[in-house]
Amino acid sequence: MNNQKMRSDLARWFMIPLAVLAGALHAASAPPVKPNILLMVGDDIGWGDIGCYGSTQIQTPNIDRLAKEGLRFTSGYVTAALCSPSRAAMLTGRYQQRNSLENNRLAESKNAGLDLNLKTLADMLGGAGYATGLVGKWHLGVGENKEYTPTRRGFQEFFGFYSFAISYTPATLIRGEEPVTETRRSTVAFAEEACAFIDRHSDQPFFLEVAFNAAHTPLEGSRKDIVAAKFSAVTDPNFTNSPVQDAKRRNFCALVTEMDEEIGRIMGKLKAKGLDEKTLVIYISDNGGWISEGGNNGPLRGGKWGIYEGGQRVPFIWRWPGVLPAGTAYAEPVSTLDFMPTFAAMAGAVPPKDSDGLNVLPYLRGEKQGAPHGDLFWKLNGQCAIVREQWKAVRFNGRPGKPELYELNRDLGERKNVAGEKPELVDQLNKAWDLWNATLPPAFVPVKPNAVKSD
Repeated sequence: MNNQKMRSDLARWFMIPLAVLAGALHAASAPPVKPNILLMVGDDIGWGDIGCYGSTQIQTPNIDRLAKEGLRFTSGYVTAALCSPSRAAMLTGRYQQRNSLENNRLAESKNAGLDLNLKTLADMLGGAGYATGLVGKWHLGVGENKEYTPTRRGFQEFFGFYSFAISYTPATLIRGEEPVTETRRSTVAFAEEACAFIDRHSDQPFFLEVAFNAAHTPLEGSRKDIVAAKFSAVTDPNFTNSPVQDAKRRNFCALVTEMDEEIGRIMGKLKAKGLDEKTLVIYISDNGGWISEGGNNGPLRGGKWGIYEGGQRVPFIWRWPGVLPAGTAYAEPVSTLDFMPTFAAMAGAVPPKDSDGLNVLPYLRGEKQGAPHGDLFWKLNGQCAIVREQWKAVRFNGRPGKPELYELNRDLGERKNVAGEKPELVDQLNKAWDLWNATLPPAFVPVKPNAVKSD
């Protein structure tokens, strides 16, 4: 064999594995087709209640591990500082003012709920071949009209409760559409049911929402978890310390501790089934902490029911090994409105055309640069806010008061109102909010059954 032929043969043999390796690297860089989606939702959990967001009071090693192995969003928003409208927007990709659930009271009406004309995440993903399940809290329609229940809104399986809160044990829950008596602590029951769902559907893509009632009232922490929670007196300025408030905080800490333990159970099941790298795992809170009921929003101002950051900037974590960067803080604003178009892209599904969100996956993977969103809007009980880049304008319709403007990248706690220094910017932001508000339909009013006339 001459030297030229030998060099040619060697080049050919080396090029084959290099080509294979290059192809493998390219394939690894692309998200897998139809990943599982596990969405875990805490209830009334604030920034100051999670270790990776700065809590030194509650130990949350399992949630912290999700952040260590994934993306921790520092500007992750829900659309309302209240549970029902927040969940409505999350499941439809539309501002709640467009889907008939601007406030909690409509979800608790006997004849109202999430607009029946809208597709949910479960509808969309079920249509793309996913097994769909909801474990835990619904709060998007109850009462006498079964059309508003989860099993009529795309969820093939449901175990949980319809209303805003339940006792942690014992409780009457719903399986499918039938009531059942549950003696397990609800947080434990929801985790065990989630694990059973994963067992049943480990051989097909699935979408599972685990909506914990922790740490919503009633604050019924277990003895074990009260001891486990590293409780100490609260020093956050949002709190007024008192024996009653300290007792609430102690139970709240216990409920978060218990939830974190059960999240560890669910993640253990994913690993045991070999689904770690095939599953996008998300942890969020439905809104910020309810300060008077034990919640802590850390450096953020305000909390549940309000318009300041403590009510709507929430713990927000995405973990997807091999697809999303690990141990990274993502600072650009994202919203739960983005779930619908992002999940659609991952599942090869077509999202509704009128979504208010966008597919953020290319931004999270560094394939697109800059901020995904332009303006984000809030409207709740006369409270109005808009966020554009680092600026946030706040006003209260129908109430006297000075305009408010905050530079969030320098003043996360919204302590310094700089509206007087930038009146033109305040005017621009308020006009943008007014234009958005003008696109909203009139507030939905449920019709009483006896007021409906037959043809």
